Amino acid sequence: MNILFYTTFANQRELLKFIKKKFKGVKVFTIKDKVNLKKIEIAMVFNLPNSYFKKLVNLKLIFSLGAGVDHILNSPNYNNKIPIIRMKDPNMRKRMFNHTLSQILYYQLKLQVYQESQRKKVWLKEQDTLLNNQLTIGILGVGYLGSFIGIQLHRLGYNVLGFKNSSSNLKVPFKLFRGNQINNFISQCDILISILPSTQKTIDIINKNFLKIMKKKSLLINIGRGLSLNEEDLINHLKLNSNFYASLDVFKNEPINKNHKFWSHPNITITPHIASITDIESSIEYMYKNYLKFKKNGKIKSDVNIKKGY
Repeated sequence: MNILFYTTFANQRELLKFIKKKFKGVKVFTIKDKVNLKKIEIAMVFNLPNSYFKKLVNLKLIFSLGAGVDHILNSPNYNNKIPIIRMKDPNMRKRMFNHTLSQILYYQLKLQVYQESQRKKVWLKEQDTLLNNQLTIGILGVGYLGSFIGIQLHRLGYNVLGFKNSSSNLKVPFKLFRGNQINNFISQCDILISILPSTQKTIDIINKNFLKIMKKKSLLINIGRGLSLNEEDLINHLKLNSNFYASLDVFKNEPINKNHKFWSHPNITITPHIASITDIESSIEYMYKNYLKFKKNGKIKSDVNIKKGY
């Protein structure tokens, strides 16, 4: 079998090296190899330019090198009959949990206040902080990543709530809200973590109406997709609510412009889409196991619902 590898990741060379080492006996090509794309049967990609999908006429399987699949589904030339295996790397969700917990504690322990006082060289008096069981944390998007984060936070004694739009047999140790219960879910959260995928239904879902329902003194963490947040609505919301904070790891356009209002806002923490970095060894092992299933059976079931977009 012939594999096409393409990604925009900073560690793409290292990733390619490990793939070639693991997939022994399989030819792995990049665009630079000037390969005949008609001979490619498997694609391992992230942000593959749309023009290439049209040329991959014999493609039988796509591996998304990231947790999201919108970069594939949004390509007009993608053939939706080709199964997609999205990245479900266990180390990826551990990293995402660590990042999320860091942002929760930064807010919960008022570390930003102390950091600002250090900059001004002011010795502050003690600040009252809430214990874990005094905070309600909402997980917006309880899927592979969200369920793991919710379970870990529940184990730490936080009051955890989850929202999942679709029905499933998912069993978690915290209360789940669904469908038209979303406003009730939003209003109860001291901290709300968005791990939503990018679909037509989630674009700008976190808008002025959404933000108005949130507590005036609360924290929004967005580690899902930048398209789910209306950035201008957030700026306007912060103008009216001085005790509202946001930790943002994803944005509509990345990297964000140097003149973007987010950079200088004191109530916004910015990280450059690093909350859930793909772990090279475990992610390649995950792909290889699925590759062996495909090789044995000649087919594999897609784990992406095309209609839902994730």
